[in-house]
Amino acid sequence: MPQTYAYRARNLSGRMLAGKIEAEDQKTALALLREKNYFVVKIRPASGLYKLNLSRLFGLKIKTKELAVFCRQFATMSEAGIPLLQCLNILVQQTEGRALRHITAEVVGSVEKGTSLSEAFKSHKNQLPEIFINLLAAGEVSGTIDQSLGRLANYFEKEHAMKEKIKSAMTYPLLVGGIAIVAVVFLMIFVVPIFVDIFTQQGAALPLPTRIVVGLSYIITKYWYLILLLIVGLFFGLRKAFSTVKGKKLVDRLILRLPVVGPLTYKNIVARFARTLCTLLKSGVPLMQSLETMTKVVGNSLVAEEIEKARENIKEGGRMSPLLLKSKVFPPMAVNMMAIGEESGALDDLLEKLALFYEQEVETMVARLSSTIEPLLIAGVGVIVGFIALSIYLPLFGMAGALEKGTGM
Repeated sequence: MPQTYAYRARNLSGRMLAGKIEAEDQKTALALLREKNYFVVKIRPASGLYKLNLSRLFGLKIKTKELAVFCRQFATMSEAGIPLLQCLNILVQQTEGRALRHITAEVVGSVEKGTSLSEAFKSHKNQLPEIFINLLAAGEVSGTIDQSLGRLANYFEKEHAMKEKIKSAMTYPLLVGGIAIVAVVFLMIFVVPIFVDIFTQQGAALPLPTRIVVGLSYIITKYWYLILLLIVGLFFGLRKAFSTVKGKKLVDRLILRLPVVGPLTYKNIVARFARTLCTLLKSGVPLMQSLETMTKVVGNSLVAEEIEKARENIKEGGRMSPLLLKSKVFPPMAVNMMAIGEESGALDDLLEKLALFYEQEVETMVARLSSTIEPLLIAGVGVIVGFIALSIYLPLFGMAGALEKGTGM
């Protein structure tokens, strides 16, 4: 009876790999690994502990960028006519992400036993996007696996590019905000108490702004540990509350209603919906199955709920667009274009145009948001620091005035 062996080995390029292999005995396992040009460093029967660690490893999030590179390399090799197993073995050696590399190594073993590529990847569906598995399955059925991989590469590249643009636009404001918080805390803990001692010794009268700042400084200095515990407790409490179905819906609803951020998130959801559904349909995935996938990748529970209703409506003989229009989760223009696509049989083409339009809208909004929020944030920081400075200088001016009067007498 075949046994499972855990191994650590180096490939021809010197990269250290780890994985599992099934063989009749350890000697056979070593021979199989050497056939793959692996230099085995360590091999032993796979224990329950090893499996547990591997499952933890598989729990690591696979980045969109990793999937984009993986699919692009896979598509290029497939188009060049390189056999499937050889493609997979090359990918095991070249993939940088540990989780994706181990998954691919597992897939190699499954494919060698006769499992189809999509089924082999499907056994890791908790770590891989559903669109990835569905497009592979559609490509296998139609015999166009290279085209499916190419579409996946395009899809993940666009997803990664959009995420990077949003991240880039938010980096500077977050950096300024973080520095401002550190600066204010520093002033409250180290600077304000020094002046408080001076004011107390001189018996200076403290105006309202100074009393406010002194009070805040006292609370932060005296009860910093309670404030820290409160922040940590609030963070984990909200995280747990928002991980529930009701909490997730509440967060999704609040995000869509936020000024500036809400419209940006909304348009990004529409762009992702159009791009993902277009990619699925162009790859030959049936509409019902495509919509089921959409409920898991759209990124908003409220929108996912309406997509599921539209899916049920199609199942009963209806169409998707009337229900989406009634739900008001999608802009009328987007729904009308989908309706035209349903009537003309060119839904995938119109979805592609829709995706391009809303992706451009998101890019424009991100650029505008970045240019708008920066001066507002700087002005806000200036007001806070200015208020603290004013609260310190007002008593000093009062003390100077009292000193002048005393000298004049």
